[in-house]
Amino acid sequence: MHDVVIIGGSFAGLAAATQLGRARRDVVVLDTGLPRNRFAAHSHGFLSRDGMPPLDMLAEARRQLEAYPAAKFRTGKAIAANQVEGGFDIELESGERLSARRLILAHGMVDDTSILPGVEACWGKTVFFCPYCHGFEVADRRLGLLLRHGDALELARFYKEWTDKFTLFTNGAQVDALVRKTLADMNVAIVDDTVMSLEHENGELRAVVTAEGTVPLDALFTHPPARFTTNIGVELGCETKPGGPGEFFVTDEWQETTVKGVYAAGDIARPAPSVSYAVADGVAAGVMAHRSLLV
Repeated sequence: MHDVVIIGGSFAGLAAATQLGRARRDVVVLDTGLPRNRFAAHSHGFLSRDGMPPLDMLAEARRQLEAYPAAKFRTGKAIAANQVEGGFDIELESGERLSARRLILAHGMVDDTSILPGVEACWGKTVFFCPYCHGFEVADRRLGLLLRHGDALELARFYKEWTDKFTLFTNGAQVDALVRKTLADMNVAIVDDTVMSLEHENGELRAVVTAEGTVPLDALFTHPPARFTTNIGVELGCETKPGGPGEFFVTDEWQETTVKGVYAAGDIARPAPSVSYAVADGVAAGVMAHRSLLV
């Protein structure tokens, strides 16, 4: 029986595995090789690695993990997990089974880029989720936000930190008259028409196509629906709650879920996707999974 199995080998999973490897604990990382931010050419905001390709960052993290003999990285997909006496039984797509005393979920989310024609081609290039991650690179250009939820005025104030040429696409959502006046005073353009598709050239956004016409634009921010890449945590009974694009796991301050011995880290454990948050959560999950083994 392994000490810990980690489902997911992106930033959160590798950060957890590094802590466990340094503690000389037998840990196995299972990964499908499909990190959420693989569509972005560069990752921004992570201290000392600003602007690096995310896949290069992960490759280096895996290389460094090899320094710890007790930590193993494996390409493979976990499809089920069950609680057993003393820990957990994990089933792989290959038919192999692993057992572990503790389980860390770090499998990430999948964004539904099929919400509009054109989003998939532009995703990570000129259509983004997070302005902290990509806003600086498109600052002072014609930017837009496709409103799905949230306060329109608060969001407009937020996104205007990056540009004075900002368009809010309500997509038919109700915006009251007082908010509209305040937005107009802020020079925020409001488009109420139904958004139909994105006009682009090889992923470079040119315009947002609505039911009434087109709106020229250089980059668009949107929060498409997202789901867990696997339902293993849900099937184990880990509690979830809604947050932004989709559900995420409820954890304590040390990343343990509502199921004892199961930890969750990264995008699945907070509604704010970020490499920095994922690494921090992974460190916490790895450290506390280790400490729980001492009793």
